[in-house]
Amino acid sequence: MQIGNLYFVKDEFYERFKDYGLLENKIIVNGKEHNRPCCYLFKFKEDNEDIYWLIPISSQVTKYEEQYQHSMEKYGMCDNISFGYVLGERCAFLPQNLFPVTKEYINNVYIDKNTNRPINVSADLMAELNAKARKKIRYNRMGKKLGLSNALGIYEELRKDI
Repeated sequence: MQIGNLYFVKDEFYERFKDYGLLENKIIVNGKEHNRPCCYLFKFKEDNEDIYWLIPISSQVTKYEEQYQHSMEKYGMCDNISFGYVLGERCAFLPQNLFPVTKEYINNVYIDKNTNRPINVSADLMAELNAKARKKIRYNRMGKKLGLSNALGIYEELRKDI
């Protein structure tokens, strides 16, 4: 697994952790089921080498732009949402929904069908996402719940599996 690439997670993960505040796994578009959410892969250096962190990506940019703007107006910053491009489309990256995962739950890497290569994010966006993810993980470990998913609950369950 390559840091900075985009991945999809297996259904089994969402089934196992269905009560942990994760985003929906699948959506139906034009009558076809699609893997969702696509996630950005991050590695927290203080973690067990078998645990990775994923930041979900959403195409609902307008919805998250409003939340981002509200946070910027109120706090002068927003650690919950970032914006970037995937295959030329603007997307919302959601550190507020980050969660840990192990390799066994990774379904596949997101491949650009035009180049047949894995999709990754720009270096600038990667640095921004990594900083926000590290901050969220540290705050959660200090007992300050930041984010929408029960990331620490999932983390503890995954540690038991290792």
